[in-house]
Amino acid sequence: MKKVNIVKKNTEFSYIMKNGKKYYSDMLNIYILKNSFSYNRFGISISKKIGSAVVRNKFKRQIKDIIDKMNIKFKGYDILLISRNKLKDSKYLDIKLNILNLFNMIGEKNEKE
Repeated sequence: MKKVNIVKKNTEFSYIMKNGKKYYSDMLNIYILKNSFSYNRFGISISKKIGSAVVRNKFKRQIKDIIDKMNIKFKGYDILLISRNKLKDSKYLDIKLNILNLFNMIGEKNEKE
């Protein structure tokens, strides 16, 4: 994931969470909002309830890897992935399937609109 494709500022996070569409799963909450760019930007937030900094960074690396390997059909969105408590007990493949299902659901809803 390139640095250009990352949402970092707290004000951007707050704006996307306030104005974006919300999608929920048992491991992640996803907020998605149309942006003015021709590419997607991602923000990942892992709660301190998940574990120590080492554990949180491991999950961030795994999520970034999954996103890099995915073929996302829709472009021009800011996408936030916010962790939930069930994430700490999950394996890489569980997280990958969960994210794929969420993005398929988002893609289907965007096609209808």
